[in-house]
Amino acid sequence: MNALIPKTIASLLLLAGAAGAVCAQAQGAAPAASSGGPVTTELPAPPLRLSEQPRIRSAVIAMVGYARGSYTEADTLIAQQVLEGMRSRHDITRTVWPDGRKVIASVNGGDHGEERAAMLLDAEGRLVALGLVNGHCNVPPTGDKPKVCKPAPQTVLSIFQPAGAKQADAEPLVVWGKTLPEFLAAMADSDDPAKAADAQKIASVEYIAGQPDVPGWRVEQLPPGFPASLRPLLVQTAEVNSTASAGKIVMPKGLAGKPMRTAYEQSQRNEPRLPDAEVTLRSYAELGTLVDAYRELAKGASVEEGGREIVFNGTDGAGRYSVRLRDAKETGVFITVSSWKRK
Repeated sequence: MNALIPKTIASLLLLAGAAGAVCAQAQGAAPAASSGGPVTTELPAPPLRLSEQPRIRSAVIAMVGYARGSYTEADTLIAQQVLEGMRSRHDITRTVWPDGRKVIASVNGGDHGEERAAMLLDAEGRLVALGLVNGHCNVPPTGDKPKVCKPAPQTVLSIFQPAGAKQADAEPLVVWGKTLPEFLAAMADSDDPAKAADAQKIASVEYIAGQPDVPGWRVEQLPPGFPASLRPLLVQTAEVNSTASAGKIVMPKGLAGKPMRTAYEQSQRNEPRLPDAEVTLRSYAELGTLVDAYRELAKGASVEEGGREIVFNGTDGAGRYSVRLRDAKETGVFITVSSWKRK
């Protein structure tokens, strides 16, 4: 799966109508690269962000799984934080090293590149590491208060590698991380000592082993009344996004106790009565892959397909159930498993 990333990047450039320019840049870069130094090229803006590409999302998940951590956000999927660090369509760069390794990078886009992410590919195009420049943000925003992170001079470069990988293999990401984007570099070079002192600096580099096999959810996150017989329909390659039981939201905590459906939502779903229990997961897998998985998991269920939404309706020993898959593109695929007990 990781080997598909270069093909994905190439297809983005072709769709952007920049194939000729990129070929010319690559040809021009080769002599400089062979002379001993990496060459960075700013790539034309593709029609879709890197974070929107299903194959890139799948490769990121293959590296870090559904583990959580506090990097650019507090206690959030690491994969989500990495993908948000490459959201900008206009700040994509490719750095080619003399040995054929490449760093494909972008930035969050909303903070002059203070938060940014990169993929390190080997000469064969396999993903070997991910880099994330971040502030170790460990307190989420609340009300009018922003999230709490380390100040800019204490910024951290977090590098995610497969277990057992050598730290030295990720050296191109260290070079990338310490090369500040234009606005931040100008601030660091300011003649004003106070302004320069406040500029972003990579104060430390940490190396983290990816956990691709970590389960995406735990049994204790399921709502009261959710049948054990339906747990196999909750794929582990996803995180719990929300839950509800007895007509009320259980998770997220900030919405707990509110009605699980508005009148409009209920009318749109054509539900005679509300589910007794419900779990919504979010997965970064491709929609087609998930649909294939649910054809096996929900054998015997009827299938309704409508654009970016597919619904499986079936019955089991507990009663009636539905599985609704909704492709939300950049933010992943939402999987809602609803249960109606027999009355």
